[in-house]
Amino acid sequence: MKKLIYIALLAIGFASCSDFLDIDDATKISNDKLFSTLSGVEEALNGIYYGMTDFDYYGCNMIMAAEVKGGNLKINDLTFENPFSFNYIPAFQFTHTEDGQDDYFDGFYSEIYKIISQANNVIENIEYAEDATEAEKTQAVAEAKAIRALAHFDLTKLYAQPYAYTANAQHLGIPYMLRNIAYDEHTTRDLLFNNYEAIVTDLLEAEAGLGTAIGIEEANYSKAYMSKLAAQALLARVYLYKNDWDKAREYATKVIENGSVSLVENPELVDYYIKNEPTREDIFILDNAGVNQSAPLSDRIGISDDRTKLLLLATNDIIDLYEAGDVRAELIGQQLGGNLTRKWTEFSNKDHYTPVIRLAEMYLIRAEASLNLPITDEVQARADLDVIRKRANPNATNLQLSGAALKEELFQERRRELAFEGHLFFDIVRMGKDLRRVDCNALQNVNVDYPSNLFVLPIPEDAIRGNSSMVQNPGY
Repeated sequence: MKKLIYIALLAIGFASCSDFLDIDDATKISNDKLFSTLSGVEEALNGIYYGMTDFDYYGCNMIMAAEVKGGNLKINDLTFENPFSFNYIPAFQFTHTEDGQDDYFDGFYSEIYKIISQANNVIENIEYAEDATEAEKTQAVAEAKAIRALAHFDLTKLYAQPYAYTANAQHLGIPYMLRNIAYDEHTTRDLLFNNYEAIVTDLLEAEAGLGTAIGIEEANYSKAYMSKLAAQALLARVYLYKNDWDKAREYATKVIENGSVSLVENPELVDYYIKNEPTREDIFILDNAGVNQSAPLSDRIGISDDRTKLLLLATNDIIDLYEAGDVRAELIGQQLGGNLTRKWTEFSNKDHYTPVIRLAEMYLIRAEASLNLPITDEVQARADLDVIRKRANPNATNLQLSGAALKEELFQERRRELAFEGHLFFDIVRMGKDLRRVDCNALQNVNVDYPSNLFVLPIPEDAIRGNSSMVQNPGY
C-alpha cells in the first residue's frame, strides 16, 4: 500500500477554529523542515491523500450526500433514534441549518478546505526541496493542483447552485483558495464562473505536469495517486457540469481512447465491487487501507460483518430500474431482511477502496455531451450507452430512442451504473430536474421542484462568524 505518514496531517495546514480558511501557524511543523527534502514532500502528499479518505469527505459523506438526497436511500428507523441514521435526517428531509446541529454534513466545509490548505502548502513550499529534481517538483505541484481542483469542484457541488442556474454562471460560488491566508485575512465568495475557470486552469496545468507519481511503493495502487489520465477524466467531468459539451466529449474521448484502462467484463462486474483490489477500469481511487474508522459506508448502507441494525436502505426507486438479466441487480444484497448495496462490502474491517472516477463514467459523459451539442450526435450517444447497457446485460437490445426519450434514458442509465458512488443528486441538480422520490419515508420535502434554495447546503455558522465578507446562501 502507499506509505501514509500520518504526522503530515499535523504538518500541513489545519484550519483554525475561528475561520475554516485561516491557517494557524502554531499548529504546523516548520515548513522549511518538512519540505526541505523530497521525502518530506512525499509525506505531505501522502497526508493529503489520506485526508481525502476522511469520514467527512470521500471516506463516507461525499458519497452519502448524493444518495441520501437523490432518492437511492431511505432511512430505515422511523423513530430516528439511532445516531447513524438520525444525523442524516437533515439531508434526507432537506432541513439543514447554519449551526449544523445533529447533521453529518456540517463537516464538509472544514474538511475539504483543510485538503485545499494542505495542497497549497505543497505548491507554496516545493522550492525548498533541495534534493528534488525539477521533474519531481513539477510532479508534486501537478498532483497538488489536481487535488486542489477536485476539492474546490466538490465544494461548488455542495454549496453553490449549478452552472446553468444563471446565464454564464454569474451567481455566487465559493472562495477559491489559490494560496493559504493569514489568520486575520477575510475570504469572499467568487462567482461560480470564476470558480470553474480556476478549476479548469488547475486541471490543465496538472495534466501538463503529471508524470510518475512520487512515493509509489506498490504498482497495483498507482491509481491511488493523481495521474495525467485522472486529470483528463476530471476535466471531462468538470466540463460536463459546466455544460461545455465540446470539451466534455473531447476529454472523455481522450480517456476512452487512451488504452491504459478498459471496462471489466460482465462476468467480473459483481466481483469488481466485492473484491478489494483496484482493477483496469479504475482511473483514480482512494485507498481506505489506512483509514482509522472501520467501514462507515459498509456499516451504513452496505454489507457489514457485524450488522445488528438496519440504518439506511436501498429504495425500490433504484432497485426497480434494473431489468431482468442486468447483472447490476446482483449488487443489491440483503442483511437482516433489508435491501443494501453490495458495492460497499466490508473487507478486513475496512471499506472497499473508493472509486472516485472510473472508465464507465467516461462513456456516459461522452453520451450526454453528444446529446447536447448544437448538432446532436444521437448515433454516438446510443453507441456509448449500449456499451454500458450491454456490459451489464449482454442480451439487451440496441437502443432505438431519440430526442427527449434518449436524454431521459441517459439519466436513468447514469443512475443505474453509478448508484451508491456519489452522483445521483448532483446529476439531478445540474440537469435542472425536479427531485422526485417515490419510495421515500421523509416527513417533509419528499419532492422538491427545481430551482430551489434547498438544493445547496448552508455555509456553516463558524465560517461566517467573524468574517464580514462571507455571504450566506439564500434561505438560511
